[in-house]
Amino acid sequence: MDKLGSTLVAAALLCLPFAVQAEGLQVVDAKLGKGVQDRQITEEATTFAVNDKVYLWLKIAGGPADGVKVNWKVGDKVEPYTLKIGGNSWRTYASKTAYKPGEWSVTVTDAQDQVLKEMKFTVE
Repeated sequence: MDKLGSTLVAAALLCLPFAVQAEGLQVVDAKLGKGVQDRQITEEATTFAVNDKVYLWLKIAGGPADGVKVNWKVGDKVEPYTLKIGGNSWRTYASKTAYKPGEWSVTVTDAQDQVLKEMKFTVE
């Protein structure tokens, strides 16, 4: 390989960690349901009864990281919760008791408040 080719390869390798890091955290999969068992969601649903416990199950790539914020919202009220991310392919979950009927949303954001995933569900 000539000197120019070697220089280009070295430059590309030096940039690689920055390109991978720039991608950051990604939600690979997300599901809502009525429980979590064996690291998987159970009774997947988008409609829940008042006082049901709603589970948000996540599979996240790009970690480890300080965490992601899970923001449960109904009406004007937002209730945040932080989940730690301990590895590159990480499964985790958060839960919330659906105390009020209406249209709810749950938003997952990174440390810079970049939205990674948003899901909507109904409480009847």
